[in-house]
Amino acid sequence: MENESGSNASGRGALAEFRDAVTNLFDQVSSQVTSLIPDLGFGREFPRHELRVEDDGYRVLIELPGFKREEIDVSVVGRTLTVSGQRARFEPPAGGRMLRSERPSGEFELTVRLPSEVDAIAVAAQMRDGVLDVRLPGSKGARGRSVDVEEGSENEYGEPGAQADG
Repeated sequence: MENESGSNASGRGALAEFRDAVTNLFDQVSSQVTSLIPDLGFGREFPRHELRVEDDGYRVLIELPGFKREEIDVSVVGRTLTVSGQRARFEPPAGGRMLRSERPSGEFELTVRLPSEVDAIAVAAQMRDGVLDVRLPGSKGARGRSVDVEEGSENEYGEPGAQADG
C-alpha cells in the first residue's frame, strides 16, 4: 500500500519495484535463451587485434585467449595476413549444464590487409599469454608463405599500459 510520498509500506517506490521486476525477468529470459540457442561461433569482433607500423615493417597483435599455438594457422601473401583457427565447444561435465557462455567456439578467420607488401620469408609469429604477435618486415620481393607460430618469451609484446620494445 502506498503512502503520500509514493512509496509502499516497505519504503520502496513503485518505480523501483517495477525496475527490479523487469531486471529479474530479463535475467531469467537471458539465461533460458542462452541455454536454448545453439553455438553461434565467433562474432564479427573476434579476434580483437591491432596493426602497428614499426621502423622495419608492421606488427599485428591478436588476442587469442585459450588457444594453443598448434591450433592457429598464420599465412602471408602479398599485402594480406590471414590468421585462422578452431576452438571446440565447451561441454560441461556429466550432470552439469551451461547457464551462460560468452566464450565463442568454432572456426574463425581474420584477414588483415596491410598498407604495403611485406617480406613473407622474414615474417615471425609468437604466441604468449593468449596474444599472437606477428612481425612483418618490409617487402624484399618474396611471394608468400605459411608462418610457424613459436612460443614467446615474457614481455616481448606491448600490452596496454606497458612499454613496447622499439
